[in-house]
Amino acid sequence: MCRVMELLDKTQLSALIRRIETFTHLPESVAADLLAGGTCVEFAEGELLIRQGDESLFALVLVDGVADVIVETKYGAAHLAAINAPALVGDIGVFTLVSRTASIFAKTSVRAIRIEGRALHHAGEQNPRFLSAILAQLGHRLETFNKAIGFYSHALSALRLDEFNMALLDDLMNPLPELADFSRSFRQLAEQITIQRAHRAEMASAQAIQRAMLPTRNMLNRSQAFVTIHAEMRAARDVGGDLYDFFEIDEDRLVITIGDVCGKGIPAALFMAMTQTVMRYVLRHENNLEAAIAAANVLLATDNRESMYATLFCAVVNFRTGDLQYCGCGHDFPLILRSDGDLEAVSSSENLPLGLKLRADFRGNTTVLRHDDRLLLFTDGFTDATNTNGERFGSKRLSDAVKLLNGVDSQHVIGRLIGAIDKFADGAQQFDDLTAVLLTMSTELRD
Repeated sequence: MCRVMELLDKTQLSALIRRIETFTHLPESVAADLLAGGTCVEFAEGELLIRQGDESLFALVLVDGVADVIVETKYGAAHLAAINAPALVGDIGVFTLVSRTASIFAKTSVRAIRIEGRALHHAGEQNPRFLSAILAQLGHRLETFNKAIGFYSHALSALRLDEFNMALLDDLMNPLPELADFSRSFRQLAEQITIQRAHRAEMASAQAIQRAMLPTRNMLNRSQAFVTIHAEMRAARDVGGDLYDFFEIDEDRLVITIGDVCGKGIPAALFMAMTQTVMRYVLRHENNLEAAIAAANVLLATDNRESMYATLFCAVVNFRTGDLQYCGCGHDFPLILRSDGDLEAVSSSENLPLGLKLRADFRGNTTVLRHDDRLLLFTDGFTDATNTNGERFGSKRLSDAVKLLNGVDSQHVIGRLIGAIDKFADGAQQFDDLTAVLLTMSTELRD
């Protein structure tokens, strides 16, 4: 410590008094004597100036440097404000006789003048205007805190009622110094809540698009006596990227497709809807499956600024004869569970996903489905499901699970498979959607 006049000359002391509003309510000579009677102290960066909970025995006049005001709560430390010199701190506690309500640390190196409490009390007793200025400062803080609390209460109520106006956040741009960090945190919270609500609204719209595009079995009229179709989709998040479809294209044939669109949310839902619409169009107007897939790819890849794409498996079934034409476009190949219990993995030519490249060749394959055969189309959520040890469910487990379902009624097969996935995952969070379509050939199939 040193004497104040070793730190400041009279000119500097006079300038300091004029820059601290509280001291302007004292005669300058009295203020000078008050400061000159103090002791100069220096703090290194990070050093403690005032400790929360201690008795308020002195005040500090910050001559130069920056200090941080930190309050300790049961939830941890919170930064309230940064105080730039020159400033008077700790004076209100001295006059109100309350313990320190916060700690003050040197953010940079700090030089200050320590004024003992008895000297401040004496100055207040001899100069009522000085004491009134201290009390007015306390009253102003209470008033501004009340206004702030009222604002935050209103804002919280608006958030709760989903009536929050983003313009309210503009009022948080210049908060009280004591509430600077709280205001910043509140603003971030309000922004996140508003963004999340907008995201939920987007997800709801995407879900509506997705639901609207899913087919129903009542769309199958001519084929009902020959095949049964069951489908299920379970999204890993609010809106999945998977798609499936089935529809009749003439008196003898129906189409089954399953796919996975890259991305999530509204863009993925729209691309999914576009993919299904395009596929329905080209397959109704093009008899050759490979040509239809190529045409669909051109339509999806043209002006695809978002570079979105979809893996797809498309099968055209002659439901009267069991002849099956199919084309895999970067998608998992289906399984055929034969009526005698044998399981076959459908083999297919390797093709690019749709929308990935404007000019691409697509090659298809054929096979035959017989009485009571089942064709299972699925997305990679089944094979990529993981358990708590990070193990994948994989193709082998899926094949084994399908074999065990040979005698199970078709309407329960997909649900049983999803149940097997859930049992394997054992509560581990999944990141891929589970979508499957099961086509079962009827015993009324024509030989």
